[in-house]
Order: sequence, then C-alpha cells, then structure tokens
Amino acid sequence: MKPAALLRCPMIPQVERWVRNTVEPAARYYFGSPVVEMRVAASYACRPINHRRGAKLSEHGYANALDVSTFTLANGRKVTVKAGWNGDPAEQRFLRDLHKGACREFTTVLGPRFDRNHHDHFHMDLARRGRKGQGRFCK
Repeated sequence: MKPAALLRCPMIPQVERWVRNTVEPAARYYFGSPVVEMRVAASYACRPINHRRGAKLSEHGYANALDVSTFTLANGRKVTVKAGWNGDPAEQRFLRDLHKGACREFTTVLGPRFDRNHHDHFHMDLARRGRKGQGRFCK
C-alpha cells in the first residue's frame, strides 16, 4: 500500500483477507497479472465524516477505515476506481468484484454508487453497526 496506511490492529487481518481472497484472484483472472501496489487515498485522519464541520468523527479518526483509489498491476496497468468503475468492461467487472469481496470482510463498504464523495475510491471500515455491533452496510 502506498502511501503506507495507518490502521488499528483489527483492520490488518481484514485487509489481508480481502487482498488474498478477492483482489489477487480478480487481478489474475481479469488481467493475468498480480497487483503490486494499492494506492491509499486515506487511512488515519482525525476528521469528521466527509470533512463536514459539526459531523460525528469519521471511522478514519479511529484508524478504523481505509480508502483505496488505484490498483497497479505487475504488467504496469493501473486500474483506478474513478475511471474504471464506468470504463473498460474488464475494469468494471474487476472493480465490482473487489467491492463485493470487500463487503464480506468489512462492516462498511462505500464506493462510487454511494455518493459523489466516494466517486473515486472504495471506503472500507469496521464500524460497529446495529444492536449487536455486527450489522453491515455495503453501497
């Protein structure tokens, strides 16, 4: 990940599982090449949700969230969420597979379909949701 992400310990195994079980197999399937870099758009940042003044603290403020915007393959190809989500058909399928796989690993996953603030990256976090704290939100 570049730049290096600053995350709470519980995020690490979730990210690793997502990469191992979803990102790598999808990259090899769609492009015949492994991922060598994931561009971190954000990790720890003490800020409110969507940078809105007065909003509650974002999961980024707890080092409990990761935003990824670009996947670079060993063959040099770069797949960006911004261009690929509605771009090249293989990139669309790749990114949708990554989004779906993230929904299995994280309690919150936000992507381009959620809102304009997430048009260019995937947001993944482990926010506690629901009465038992295990609810999921995937958009």
